[in-house]
Amino acid sequence: MSRNLIYKLLGGLVVLAAAVLWILSLTVPETFGFFSLAWAGVLLCGGIGLIFLLNGIFQQNISTIKKLKIWFGVGLLVGALLCLVSAIAIPDSLVIPIIAVIVAVGFIITILATGGKKWDEGDNHKAGYKNYFERKKEEEKKQDKQ
Repeated sequence: MSRNLIYKLLGGLVVLAAAVLWILSLTVPETFGFFSLAWAGVLLCGGIGLIFLLNGIFQQNISTIKKLKIWFGVGLLVGALLCLVSAIAIPDSLVIPIIAVIVAVGFIITILATGGKKWDEGDNHKAGYKNYFERKKEEEKKQDKQ
């Protein structure tokens, strides 16, 4: 099985779990009455956010897509936190610091996953690179010698 298929299956299982728990909370409120739409949002955003985060971290090449997957996962985790705030009573003074911690962890994960390399580093960043004019002068010197 490919890695993308595993991520898709995990995403489907997260959606299925949230849907089943939400249906159970409506049909059997004595047992599953605690599970509300806010908890479903926590489960969906948290689960799919983690899947995007893992997909971005373990993607092989260093590209913009890798960074976008990581940051989309971080955004979903912030959404999960906001759903959690509405599900339980977290004091408002803690919400912004927790979001800041999630974003800081996202920066660290992005740096670790990409090895600190930019996706668009070209030849001009390498040692000994000569621009067009320098190469042209060298070609002219070679032609003059001949």
